[in-house]
Amino acid sequence: MSREQVLPDLATRIDALQAAVAALEKQIGRAGREQLKANALSETQAERLAAAMDALRAAGERHEAEIVADRQQAQAAVSEARLAVARSMFPALDGLDEAIRAGRATLDHAARRESAEALLRRLLLGDADADEHREADALHAALDAWLEGLAMVRRRLLDALAAEGVTLIVAEGQPFDPRRHIAVEVVSADVSPGTVVQEIRRGFMVGTRVLRHAEVAVAGESQH
Repeated sequence: MSREQVLPDLATRIDALQAAVAALEKQIGRAGREQLKANALSETQAERLAAAMDALRAAGERHEAEIVADRQQAQAAVSEARLAVARSMFPALDGLDEAIRAGRATLDHAARRESAEALLRRLLLGDADADEHREADALHAALDAWLEGLAMVRRRLLDALAAEGVTLIVAEGQPFDPRRHIAVEVVSADVSPGTVVQEIRRGFMVGTRVLRHAEVAVAGESQH
């Protein structure tokens, strides 16, 4: 083949090769762009999935927090309801305390009435007043039994309150504490000023929370 024939054929091959290279570059570029799109789509999907998971996790945490809050609210409501029932028992205890106090005062008064003169007359008259004294003794025994019954009811009420965590406030003999006591009377007493000498109405607390302050009489300053 002559030189004149070789050159055109070589030029044709070069052109074809360049065209093939250009086509390959175009194909590679197209593939690269598709890959970039695919990568971008994959990244977007991954981001969306991560966002969805975060949202789901946050929703789960909120739901759990709401459940905990609802449970705590329900427990607090139940606790307050139980304390309300406990408070409703306070007047009954006040009544029992007053009845027991009055009954004991009656017994003490009856015992004091039996003076030395009455006792001497009983000894001198022998059986003359036996029936009267037996009747009086029977009345005293009945009153004692009645007071013991009231005391038992009172103990049961206090046990029921203790089961709810409600306890009596210790007041008598203690220094006056305005957080737990209300002074309704100041009296003279042979104790340090500011000492509680009498509980007029009992107080109650649950834990460190005061449900009802104790009403007390407090020793005042000595006048001497």
